[in-house]
Amino acid sequence: MQTYFRTQSIGSNKRARTRGMLIDSAIEVFSTKGIEDASINEITAMAGMANGTFYNHFKDKDDVAYASTEAIALEIAKQLNDRMNDLDQGVSRVVVASWSFICIALAARPWGRVLVSQYQRRPVAESSAFEYMRGDIQRAVTQRNLDVTVDWFLLEQIAALMMTALRGMLGGELRTELLARTCENILRLLGMTPLQAKRELARVSRHALLDPNASGVAISSEI
Repeated sequence: MQTYFRTQSIGSNKRARTRGMLIDSAIEVFSTKGIEDASINEITAMAGMANGTFYNHFKDKDDVAYASTEAIALEIAKQLNDRMNDLDQGVSRVVVASWSFICIALAARPWGRVLVSQYQRRPVAESSAFEYMRGDIQRAVTQRNLDVTVDWFLLEQIAALMMTALRGMLGGELRTELLARTCENILRLLGMTPLQAKRELARVSRHALLDPNASGVAISSEI
């Protein structure tokens, strides 16, 4: 079993470490059985804990499913935000974030499977992780490179494109042409013409963060 979130909580108190282990166990079970078919008994058995311990941290299966997907999405988003420190243009940040988020979720297949499973149950735009995407789009609007209203409806459409691409590749290999189409479609959704979207992707594709072989290294090596 992967122990990424338990490892992340080392140095914290026992409660944080236990919660991290339960999230790791939930991800393991959800990734193999799907959220709908998984049970709390299976999660606690995977963690080697009693059901009572589970209920000290989570209300029910929906609660731990939400916590697990939030933990995954926020971890990916925070790492991408840190890596894009030197990238100022909002439009470029949207492309790099969309491309690299999918690459990381594919490199860490259990994470990708859980994200897709939860997406089918709950809107992704509600995730705190999408505040990073909201911020990048708003930056592009402030820079006068986009003219859109940044609301939940726009974010949910972007999430649909990303999750559809992720779901389509989870059972096979990463396909750069599908990543490119997804990013172009996101740019078009943000108001760019097909030609502008292609030109922007071509410009940003020279950025090292769009290397599909490097995007997932920091996380997948831990799983």
